[in-house]
Amino acid sequence: MQTGKFHLKTGGKQTPLVKAGGVKQLALSIRRMEDKELSAEMRKVSKAAAERVVPFAKARTPVGTTGNLRKSIKATATRSQGRIQAGNKRTGKAGVSYSRAVHSGKYFKSTGRRTKGQPFIKDAIPKAWPGIVREYTEGMNRIADAFNRKHGAHRVKGRFKG
Repeated sequence: MQTGKFHLKTGGKQTPLVKAGGVKQLALSIRRMEDKELSAEMRKVSKAAAERVVPFAKARTPVGTTGNLRKSIKATATRSQGRIQAGNKRTGKAGVSYSRAVHSGKYFKSTGRRTKGQPFIKDAIPKAWPGIVREYTEGMNRIADAFNRKHGAHRVKGRFKG
């Protein structure tokens, strides 16, 4: 049994982040077993963690005349990671094409000038971190235990089903 590097302190003992060898390994095992129920649960836990960052990011976003950059911030998730996106063009609207330039800064080759970045998402993560860790760890451990009960193993190796 391999343990992750993050531990959750519970009553004097430490439990591994996910007993299946880490979040990525658990996601891969769920994918190999084609377990739709646990896959959806894992996405839900990852998205809940990402949604805890969104209010902090919106509070730090520079606001222009329209406020479109702030409105475009949203949380998405895969099985193994939560994501915070800004300026996404897949929302049905035109999107906010300048979101990366605002967050990271921009260099103009023609003039040799730079704009300074304002990393509103990157700065929001440490503020939200204390509230995320415990909830995410408990959720992933709950999913790992359910996987163990359902499939009788902590980890599945080999080929994918189908």
